[in-house]
Amino acid sequence: MLPLKLSIEGLYSYQKKQIIDFTALTEAGLFGIFGAVGSGKSSVLEAIGFVLYGETERLNKTDKRSYNMLNLKSNQASIDFEFLNYEDRKFKFVANWNRKKKFDETTPLSRAAYEMIGQDWIPLDSTDATPIIGLSYDNFRRTIIIPQGKFKEFLELKGKDRSDMMKEIFHLHKYDLSAKVGILQSATKSSLDQLKGQLSGYETISNETIQLKVEEYQKASEILEKNKEIHKEVEAEFTVLTTLKSNFEEFEKRKAFLSELTLKKSEMDTLQAEVTQFETVEKAFRTNLTNLSQSNIALVNAKADYASTENHFKTIQETIGTNEKLLLELQPQFNNLELSKQMVLDLESIAKVLKLKSESKDFEDNIKTENDLIEAFSIKEKAEKNKLTAIQKEIADLKLKKTDTSILLAVGDWFTQHFFLQKSLTDSIENIKNEIEKITNFKTSFETLGLSPENWQEDLKSQNNVLEAKKTDLGTAKNKLLVAQELAKFSHSLHQGESCPLCGALEHPNPMQVTDVSHEISEIETSFIELAKQELFLKGIWDKAQKMQIEWSHSKSQLELFKKTKIDIEQKQENHLEQFVWTAFSPTDFASFEVQKNTQEQLEVNINSLEANEKTLRASLDKIIEEIKGHTINQNKIKSDLSALFGAIKNELSQVKVLIFNDYENKEVAVIESEKNALVANNTLVASEYKLISDTIEEDKKKAAVFKGRLDSQKELIEVITKQLKQTNDLINGLLETHQFDSIESVELILKKNIDVRTEMDKINQYIIQLGAAKTLVEELEKILSGQVFDKHSYEIKEQATKEANEALNVQIGIVATLESELTKMKKELDKKADLITQYVALESRATNLSTLSNMFSGAGFVNYVSGIYLQNLADVANVRFHRMTKNQLSLQINTSNEFEVIDYLNNGASRSVKTLSGGQGFQASLCLALALAESVQSLNKTNKNFFFIDEGFGTQDPESVAVVFETLQSLFKENRIVGIISHVTELQERIPRSINVIKDEDKGSEIYENWN
Repeated sequence: MLPLKLSIEGLYSYQKKQIIDFTALTEAGLFGIFGAVGSGKSSVLEAIGFVLYGETERLNKTDKRSYNMLNLKSNQASIDFEFLNYEDRKFKFVANWNRKKKFDETTPLSRAAYEMIGQDWIPLDSTDATPIIGLSYDNFRRTIIIPQGKFKEFLELKGKDRSDMMKEIFHLHKYDLSAKVGILQSATKSSLDQLKGQLSGYETISNETIQLKVEEYQKASEILEKNKEIHKEVEAEFTVLTTLKSNFEEFEKRKAFLSELTLKKSEMDTLQAEVTQFETVEKAFRTNLTNLSQSNIALVNAKADYASTENHFKTIQETIGTNEKLLLELQPQFNNLELSKQMVLDLESIAKVLKLKSESKDFEDNIKTENDLIEAFSIKEKAEKNKLTAIQKEIADLKLKKTDTSILLAVGDWFTQHFFLQKSLTDSIENIKNEIEKITNFKTSFETLGLSPENWQEDLKSQNNVLEAKKTDLGTAKNKLLVAQELAKFSHSLHQGESCPLCGALEHPNPMQVTDVSHEISEIETSFIELAKQELFLKGIWDKAQKMQIEWSHSKSQLELFKKTKIDIEQKQENHLEQFVWTAFSPTDFASFEVQKNTQEQLEVNINSLEANEKTLRASLDKIIEEIKGHTINQNKIKSDLSALFGAIKNELSQVKVLIFNDYENKEVAVIESEKNALVANNTLVASEYKLISDTIEEDKKKAAVFKGRLDSQKELIEVITKQLKQTNDLINGLLETHQFDSIESVELILKKNIDVRTEMDKINQYIIQLGAAKTLVEELEKILSGQVFDKHSYEIKEQATKEANEALNVQIGIVATLESELTKMKKELDKKADLITQYVALESRATNLSTLSNMFSGAGFVNYVSGIYLQNLADVANVRFHRMTKNQLSLQINTSNEFEVIDYLNNGASRSVKTLSGGQGFQASLCLALALAESVQSLNKTNKNFFFIDEGFGTQDPESVAVVFETLQSLFKENRIVGIISHVTELQERIPRSINVIKDEDKGSEIYENWN
């Protein structure tokens, strides 16, 4: 990840918006963020972590995080961070939250993420930075943004925690196959269990059982064919008897039905006469009688409607007369309504004028108060200006006494390097002496073991080969004895006439005679144990000699290195002395330089103190000027408001048209408002009553017109119905004469029968058809049955025989079908059994292989093994720099628990815990590991550049170590590495090529300044 820009506002001490352009900083390769303790330096790193992950080390979600992170003088907080990820894609993360009306409550945190595509920021669905950066929050803090107290965390992590971290950074999860193998094992075991269960259901299925079933099926089929022939003969005879029985039964039934129809003939003739008469009367009279009845009813209804409408019309006429009288009485009040409304407006204006006159007194009091405040602040302004002039004069006098700071810094650097070279030379001489002593001690140690430092490996290998040859011979002898022992067991179990378990022979003429060899085998095993002890002893000597060989070789190389270093330091001392060009100081008198430097530092402290006081006074003076300005503006505004108020009074008085203002000047506003409200209520009542009565009269007149038209229509309708009644009566009288009826009553009596002509005629016609058909059928059956006789007893005997033949046939068909189905099923099950056995053998082999893999991957052992390789590679890369920083005294290694240890070459290469390192050494080791980790992450992500922040550690280093660390950090720029340092130590700033300063102001909060601008 490479940062581009960070914007902070309202976070912790950052009251106003501050922007850091990381592009200018990262171009230098090594940059710094400096400031006093508590200025807000570390908040920069916390802001980056918080906007990316929504997490912070300092506070958790239960600590009212949003409130505590919000600046107490700010009402909102925002963080805006732009960066390039390892794929060189540009992203922006934004976080915002606000303060609510209640001071200690805030809105929920709002986070958003964007990616630059083309020239536009496109919103992302998720605000999780883990997939974008490739690191979780915890590992982000361990490898990129390393906050206070966390720099040594990676170095001192426990084995499991570090392995988990390595898994995430280097994507080692792909080697954690135990879960996948477990799933496969479980699935395979489940499949095997299922196959076992399925195979248990096929134990009775074989080729032999199928053959038996085939034979059974063939026998049943032969019996079935015989049953079919018997059934066919019996069924033919029974069919002939069934037909004869059916014909006799049908003849008797038809004879009875014909007799029944003959008895109904007279009844049907009478019905036919009635239907004919009803049909004639209905066609002639039904419609006319219905019309007569309907016309009579319509006439009665029309007369009733006419009477009702006439009553309504009279009532409406009376109501109109009453309302017109009321409207006439209300007319005078309605005519004066406009004058009354103007009086209401006059009363409103008078009330406003009285209120405005009351407000003008408050404005005049406020103008006097503001004038008093302006005079008081003017006196304070004059006093503060006098103090500021005095402090400025004192600062100018002190600055005239200052010496050029660059000369003091240059001389100080010269002395620092001078002392460093002196100490380095002393250390080199001491190191040469120590290494010579170590080499002598190593030779003595080899001689003590009876070995030569040059040929010890050949000697020990020769001894080990002798032991291996002895082991081979003992193994051969043991195998022969074990074979003889096993053959003896078979020999004792041989009996004449029984087969040999090895060759199968039934005769055993010369069985093998073997003695007990248990004692010889026990002796050989004892010899094996003795050889193993000798091998272990030789291995101990080998390990010890190998360790001494490594340390002896290391000491020889160290001796040569220290000699070369001594020569280089002596040459550097000569060159360094030639660089001392300051005549005001002596290269041998460091004490006088320290005195002058301390004097200048105290002078600088005094100037800074006075400048701080000057800044405070200026701020105080600015506040006073702002107060004067504010009160002057307030005073002018009040005067302007008073003028506007007088204008409003004049405008309102001009609006009074009917009433006289002097008549109301001494009245209370409430009395005037009451009078106005009463007048408004009366005006509203008059207007509404007048409108209501007018609208009612208009509506009633419309209703009266409607009822008048309705009366005329109803009168015409009565005349039309009366005419229709006369015409219908004349027509009915003519029909009575035509059809020879005495009266309408005799016609109505016939119509009351209400005969369904069509239904009754259908019934009569159907009777005639049935009667003819019955006679014909009886005659035909008499011809068919002539000369034939039906014997019921013979029929019942044949019926029973047919039933029994049917039952026998059906039973045999069921038997054959069942056998056929069972045979088909057994054949399919045999094929299925063969397929299941094939599957079971394959799965059993797979289960064995998976068990081997499970043992290999259990307990994350394989992942820990791979993690150990990665850690060892990190340690090897880190040791290149760690050796140089510690002058080849220390190196890092990984123990069997995947934890870091230190090899101390000043103590015979002994290993010890990294927790025993001093603060400075721990910082050096952590820095080297962080650089190695950054290189590995860069290589993994294929990025051109990578960077990380350090927020601690430099205060633990001596000047010499600081020089080595800075030399290492500066060299990183050539390797495309970028390092940011956060510190309160101002001396470090002089060594950093580019940096920013964080300065905390009591009023403005923390502000960021670029030192190169």
